[in-house]
Amino acid sequence: MIKVLIVDDEPKQREGLRAVIDWQSYGFTVMDTAANGNEALDKYKEIRPDLVIADIRMPGMDGLQLAGKLRAMDNKLHILILSGYADFDYAKKAMAHRADGYLMKPVDEDELVDYLTRIKEQIERERYAERWQQATTEWGREAFIRSLLNGAAEEKGSLEQEAEHLGLRWSSYQVLLLSVHQNDDELDADVQAGLQRLLTELFERPGRGYVFTNQSKIGVLLKEPILSVEKDEIYKEIQRELQKSDTEFSVSIGPKVHSLSEIASSYAAARDLNKKHFFIGDGQLLCPDMDQTGEQAAAAEQSRSTETCKEQLYYALEVGNKETMQALLRQTGQSLMAQGYGEGEIKRRFVELLTSILGKGLKQSPQLQSRSEEYSDYIAEIYKVRTLQGVYDKAGHFLEQMMSQLSEGGNHREVKMMLDLIHRNFSDNLKLETLSGIFNYNSAYLGKLFKNVTGEYFNTYLDKVRIEKAKALLEEGMKVYQVAEKVGYTNVDYFHTKFRKYVGTSPSAYRKTAHHA
Repeated sequence: MIKVLIVDDEPKQREGLRAVIDWQSYGFTVMDTAANGNEALDKYKEIRPDLVIADIRMPGMDGLQLAGKLRAMDNKLHILILSGYADFDYAKKAMAHRADGYLMKPVDEDELVDYLTRIKEQIERERYAERWQQATTEWGREAFIRSLLNGAAEEKGSLEQEAEHLGLRWSSYQVLLLSVHQNDDELDADVQAGLQRLLTELFERPGRGYVFTNQSKIGVLLKEPILSVEKDEIYKEIQRELQKSDTEFSVSIGPKVHSLSEIASSYAAARDLNKKHFFIGDGQLLCPDMDQTGEQAAAAEQSRSTETCKEQLYYALEVGNKETMQALLRQTGQSLMAQGYGEGEIKRRFVELLTSILGKGLKQSPQLQSRSEEYSDYIAEIYKVRTLQGVYDKAGHFLEQMMSQLSEGGNHREVKMMLDLIHRNFSDNLKLETLSGIFNYNSAYLGKLFKNVTGEYFNTYLDKVRIEKAKALLEEGMKVYQVAEKVGYTNVDYFHTKFRKYVGTSPSAYRKTAHHA
């Protein structure tokens, strides 16, 4: 809608003009009215109208004076002048202030609509031209930034001239670079759009830099370096945005540089830091001055063979020594780092190591056989882990699972704890996903583990416990809706369905039978 401000010292004239036509049907909305020139200036600053319709004869500041002041404030503002006098000199003065028209009072409806139609067409052309100019500037700026990131070969003078034209002539530069990691390696369009909006709000709108995309990465060319106190909050903002889509990421900043030609080196440094995210770890914005891996010093001293680690790991597993087991896993990683292996090879070596340990365990402990497929699937998940610490954690959890079964001969401590939780908290909203987080298993794996031990699926077992509790409460004479709520069913109809499924009759019928008995 095109915003309108009506200015007239006569209240009837103001309201009459507001009511003379259906403004909305012509694409206009009357935002407000003003009784004099000074009030009009204040309201102009507040609502920023596209069109001002002002009476030429007002006390204090007349319409022509108002038009002059408004034109000085906004060269693109549209103005219509109203007058009760057919005075050609007034009309000429109005035109000198580039008014769009001159209307005689009382205003003729058709004449006003004719002016509005022409003004609307002109405003739409102006807005289109502005959008096109802005888009062209943005496209040109991003293309120019990409050329700088990739090491533009233009001469220094032409680079600086183009940067000046695009608003990129700054005293310093720094590149912030965001890499996202999805299983299909194709960045989802909605995820990318959300990230670009976030970075625009954080950096572009406050005038701190410009957002760009380059080779499937999103970044910001910063005008001023990021302060140390900002780093955690920037990381958390990006983390909050990507939690919606469960997308993993790494974000880094290159060093501060002082010339256009050095921007490529800041970008390259940020890109290299993102590549080393596997070794550095999650939870922080990666910076040039940080230790690229907290394990480099230890890694340099490690020469232990993978075979030796495998044997010691299995012994630690058999005797149930978790501390030694975790230390050996870390030593294995450090040894592989010392040998110069990258992320892919380290993951492959860990998968081989754990698969070998599982094979040895299967030979010596037949009770593991029923879960060999589950264990193999769990080991393969190491390939999805994003950091070396994540590899240690995943491998450690796997070995602890094996340790639990080996030490208890199949009587799983976790399942016993789950059964205890169900019997004590059956009325709560118990979910397998929640428990999987507590036990550090994925929910599918925990569900299989529970069924292998109990013979029942988790939800089926929970339903049966609830129904048994419900039967006891119904036998005590409690009302059906009360029983449903008491045993954890918020929906009474759902409770009816479950009760009939497991008992063969409705809760009310069971209550009557139990009461008469």
